[in-house]
Order: sequence, then structure tokens, then C-alpha cells
Amino acid sequence: MKVFLDTNVFYKNWYADKPNFKLLFYFLNNQKFDLLLSDLVVQETNNIRNREVNEVRAEITRLVNKGSKLNENPLSFKAEQLDFNEYELSDVLKYKVDCIENISYENISQKIVVERAIQSIKPFTNQEKGYRDTLIWLSFLSYLQENDIEGDVAFITNNKHDFFESKGKTLKFNEDLQKDIDERSLKAKIKPYLNIFDFVNENVDKIEHSFDRQEILDDLEGFLIEETESYLNSMSNYDIGDILDARVFSEKITSVMDIESNIFEGLEDPEVKSVKRLPENSVYISAYFEMRRVDLVITIDVIEFKQYVEEIEAIKSLYNIELDGEQAKLSFILRTCVDGSFEYDAKEKEPSNLSVEYIFNRMSRRES
Repeated sequence: MKVFLDTNVFYKNWYADKPNFKLLFYFLNNQKFDLLLSDLVVQETNNIRNREVNEVRAEITRLVNKGSKLNENPLSFKAEQLDFNEYELSDVLKYKVDCIENISYENISQKIVVERAIQSIKPFTNQEKGYRDTLIWLSFLSYLQENDIEGDVAFITNNKHDFFESKGKTLKFNEDLQKDIDERSLKAKIKPYLNIFDFVNENVDKIEHSFDRQEILDDLEGFLIEETESYLNSMSNYDIGDILDARVFSEKITSVMDIESNIFEGLEDPEVKSVKRLPENSVYISAYFEMRRVDLVITIDVIEFKQYVEEIEAIKSLYNIELDGEQAKLSFILRTCVDGSFEYDAKEKEPSNLSVEYIFNRMSRRES
């Protein structure tokens, strides 16, 4: 699927950060879908926003001048002191959407545009308004045709009068625009929407796509570190033998007195493998991630240490041995790779209940 956004979608939503925008962008990123962005939409949006900034400055200047006349001394405030950000729509979107296809309008024949204006072919009106809308529309169709685009394409604009007609609850392209689509024999199936809310409501699972799958594990690094340490600290002898690739723990050492893990270099290569809905606002997330450096200290009885010292010293990830009375503290350095799953409350943005299905030490695997 591809989604096209018209200029009016960004009006008063200059930074595209309202809830429906977030749902749309999470959906696009999670599904690896494209956002179609016209160069003219970018230019129009930039121009309208900057024009409104200038209007604000002019209004403030007017009010300051009016206030100065009410004051003994002229007010010193200048509208230029307002710290408005530089604005560029392309820069706003590139940090929110992974896949953006830019559509140029430079190759659209002005002869065709003029003919449509003379004949009042939509989006032109009888007053010959609609020049920019016509360039946006024709360049959009040309992109689909020239790139042989297949599948669903959503066209989102609230310019209902110039683009659409409705019969009951059904929204359709008006006769002129549908004719444009039919004449090009496009493989893409274009569906019109009046706003992002309608698109999201029809196409987006609001729980499953309430977060960006590529970002969520980074955001939850603290939770994953704490839960991974908790798992390591509660390992059985069998688990220890498996992660250290050391049969001496799973088959010979009878008692582990203590385990203490410390992840001092955190998350790397996180990947959400699947997402499933759970009751209410929760989802089940299956994920893979690595912890770069893990210090694992295992305390065993010194008698058993001396009994199996040769096998223990042969463990590749061992880097220190400390004998203290009746105890032997064995220190290992690991890079743990985890396949696991957890619950995530999409409303409260809270993770819980990490379950580790599979864990291994990548450092020992590389060396073996």
C-alpha cells in the first residue's frame, strides 16, 4: 500500500504529531509501506505555514504599536524577537516515516494544464482556480503510471468539492478525475479519503500500530535490561551450562550458591518479530535483541571448584576466578542474544512479563 497526502492535511498540523498522524506513520513504518509526497505539496505547505508566521508577526507588531500609544514610553518589544523555528516539511517527515517517495511535477505539460483550465476540467473550477491542485493530481497519476505501481493507493485530501463526489456514505472521485484514472489503465487501485482519521479508522489496527516496531525496543531498553538480568540471576544449573556451553555446570556441579549479572553495555540489534492483540489495550510482542556486554558472576562451593577446576578454566568466556573461604566466584563476560516475548499496554505505554524463550552467548559461538 501507498498513501498520498495533500497539502490541506498538514494545515494546522505543521509538525504532523497529532494522534492520527502517529497512527498513520506507525502503520506505514511497521508494514513497510510508502508515503507519497508531492514536491508541490511540500512547497505549498512550507509557504502557507511561513505566511501564517508572518501574519502573526504583523499582528503582534500592530498590537505593540497600539500598546505604545497607551503607554508613557514606547514598548520595546519587537516581533522579530519571537523565536519561530525554521520550517521545512520534508525535514519534519523524514524523521517520522521510513519510506517516502517524492513526486516531481516538473514534467507535467503546461499545454495540458491550460487546456484543462479552459475547459474547467476538475480540479479546475469555472473561475479557473485549481492550477496547483491540477499539477498535484496529474503528477500523482504520472508517478503511478510511469512506475507501474500496483496495489492499493490511498489519496487523502479534504478538498471534497474539487476532487470528490459522494453518494450516501460512499466517497468517489468526481467524473473528470475518474476519467483520468480510467484513461491511463492504471494497475494501482486508488481509494479516496477526506482525512487521515477516515483512513486510519478503516485500515489501521489502533492497538497493533500504536507504536513503531523499530523504535519500541530502544524505548524499552531499561525494561529489557532489568528483565534479562532477572532471568540470568535465576538460572538453573542446566541453563548456566547451556549459556556458557559448559557441561560441567549442567552435569557435575551440584549447587550454585549465587548468580549476579550486570549488563554494562546495553541493547543492540533489536527486532520486533510479531505483534498479536490481547484483551483490552494490550498486545503480545515477540522480539529478538542482544545485550552487548554482560558481566556474569557465579558463586559455587570451593571444594567443587577444585574438583572440576580444569573443566571450569576451559570455559571460553571465563575471565576471573576469586577464591574466598568456602566460596569460589567465577566471572564470565557474555554477549547475550535473546528470543523473547512480553506484554505491552499500548494505552499506558507500559511493558510487562518478559518471557525468555531462547538465550545464548554470541561470543562463545563466534569463537567455537
